[in-house]
Amino acid sequence: MALTEPEALAARVRFDLTSAGFTPVAPEHEDNPDGGLFVFTLEDHVAVSWGMHDRLSEEATDLVEAGERGEDAVIRYETTGAAMHLALGSILNAFGYRARPHAFGFGYIIRPDTP
Repeated sequence: MALTEPEALAARVRFDLTSAGFTPVAPEHEDNPDGGLFVFTLEDHVAVSWGMHDRLSEEATDLVEAGERGEDAVIRYETTGAAMHLALGSILNAFGYRARPHAFGFGYIIRPDTP
């Protein structure tokens, strides 16, 4: 069975990001609590994001809900997320992808080139 254009693009993105030192999470493990790099297709485009281990995410969420935004775990979570989002976008663009920030949360959208 031949890959669709978005599936072929996702495979190329995974290969390039692996070349840059990332270890993508296998598509069948998108709910991975360990975090990592996620590359998957959605309709006509590829979505790329990086997530933290649930341990840090849950601790930061609990502290924010308790009104403790200045705690170290929240600062680590926000700083790590922002740094990885910037790094991921920079690397995607360096590989020639026209990556656009995702509308919600951290991550990028890449559409196949159209003539």
